[in-house]
Amino acid sequence: MSLEVETSNSGNLLGVRGPDGVLETLPFRAWIYRPDWRRKMVAFQDNPTGEEQLFRVEWHTLNLKSPEISETLSTMPSDARNCGTAVSCRNRVYVLGGRCSGDPSCPDKRFNQIHFHNSVFYFDCDGEWKKAPPMLFPRGSPAAVATGTKIYVFGSVSVIDGHFAEVFDTERNRWETVPPPPAASGLVHFRSNGSLHAFYPDDGSWECLEPEFGRWSRASAMVDNVVYFLYTSGWDCWDQSDSRDFLGAYHVVYKKWMPIKWKTESPLPIATIINLFHLGNGVMCVASYSELEYFFTYKKFRVHFDSDSGEINATVESESATIVSFECFFSELSVL
Repeated sequence: MSLEVETSNSGNLLGVRGPDGVLETLPFRAWIYRPDWRRKMVAFQDNPTGEEQLFRVEWHTLNLKSPEISETLSTMPSDARNCGTAVSCRNRVYVLGGRCSGDPSCPDKRFNQIHFHNSVFYFDCDGEWKKAPPMLFPRGSPAAVATGTKIYVFGSVSVIDGHFAEVFDTERNRWETVPPPPAASGLVHFRSNGSLHAFYPDDGSWECLEPEFGRWSRASAMVDNVVYFLYTSGWDCWDQSDSRDFLGAYHVVYKKWMPIKWKTESPLPIATIINLFHLGNGVMCVASYSELEYFFTYKKFRVHFDSDSGEINATVESESATIVSFECFFSELSVL
């Protein structure tokens, strides 16, 4: 089965929306061990410069209604890395950057070093994965957003010597750097000084929204000018001190924190590594994959900003988390 590039009224790819406009599927990449991976791993340990490919990278979708996992929709090129970021633009799926950690199939032959890649792959209607011009700097798990014909990329899980942002023009097929905000460096959220900045692509300007923003998680999503994020005790780890306070909300227009009032019991922590997605129409989803027990877990809840009370009302849509079995080495969920 080939990967279908599906155009919806929101421009998302690989996403099926219901009558209410809410996504009913989440696409994900799965790193699948090849059948003879144990033999290859032993061979790699004996010969660390070997180039055996231990995994194949498959695209699937997780159905949030059934719940079910689709058959394989597409297989990426063998030099695709994990920790790449997927984004859709102009009816294409792009995968940006990635990470190697002693990978015997590393395309740049750095077999015994943890490092990052600047590779860019894309998929369109002709049914094949292709390479786009590489990013200007190697990045692992960068933030990315598409606006019109351009893709903006911010940050990395590693320091990039101040070159934290760049933009890809899909029409001109070239990358350019994005100027940093005045007197600041790092990511859009500057963890070095705890501030939060907004970038306006129309004129390339920056605005400091909150100089004392504080704690941050890359598991975040925006709904109606409110950024929702997960309080963490580490990198994307749940802070289990109070399960009702795991979610934070910051209004980027009012430039202040918004209180959240749970109408039902809030979702309990379901994993140590978690994703937060906006499925549409105010419906959020927390989702994760267990690499030890081989299953996806997810739970949906709805958020609504009440302008009269100044509160965020939140309601869990199901009483318990949903578990879907699927075996792979590593998985990356996306909203495209």
